[in-house]
Amino acid sequence: MKKDENIGRRKERGNVVGDGRSIDFLGYCFTPTNIRIRKSIKQTFARKAKRITDEKRRREVLASYWGWCKWGHCRNLWNKLTNNDMSFADIGVSGRVTTKDGQQFFDVKKIKIDSILNLPIKVEKFQTDVKTQHGNGRHVVLIEYNGEKCKFITNSFTLKNMLDQAAKIENAFPISTVIKKRDIGGKFPDYYFE
Repeated sequence: MKKDENIGRRKERGNVVGDGRSIDFLGYCFTPTNIRIRKSIKQTFARKAKRITDEKRRREVLASYWGWCKWGHCRNLWNKLTNNDMSFADIGVSGRVTTKDGQQFFDVKKIKIDSILNLPIKVEKFQTDVKTQHGNGRHVVLIEYNGEKCKFITNSFTLKNMLDQAAKIENAFPISTVIKKRDIGGKFPDYYFE
């Protein structure tokens, strides 16, 4: 009879789900079909979300609990306690637009220059002196190709020179053009805008 009493107590506390017990590990309660944050963490979160009035500190606290909620299936809990206060879209924050060293970042798909040879493209803008795994001084060029924005990285002296010249002309971008390839001997070919 003592064994049945223990099972009854576990059911009251919510530890028995489905065919077996949940596993309490690293702040989460795992079941075969669900992941929830631990009850004590949820209660602390609710108290802090209600009590903190300083806006900067509140954002910091909510950010730490967002980490807990996003890995558990806790979206409803998050919305209930914060009124979805950390939704970046709601406060007008988008993905990164600059790199660590302050250069413009084009958050689009990267393509190889060979895949757009002899095809019509529209050069929107570019970033100079970009450091990549292959070296410094590259240009990242944002283009529109087949109605989709994408980018390519180049170290071609001719392409870089043509882009730099176009940048000095007022209202030069966007430019509709075609990239051509010419063999100059040696290991690497040269590219140019037609």
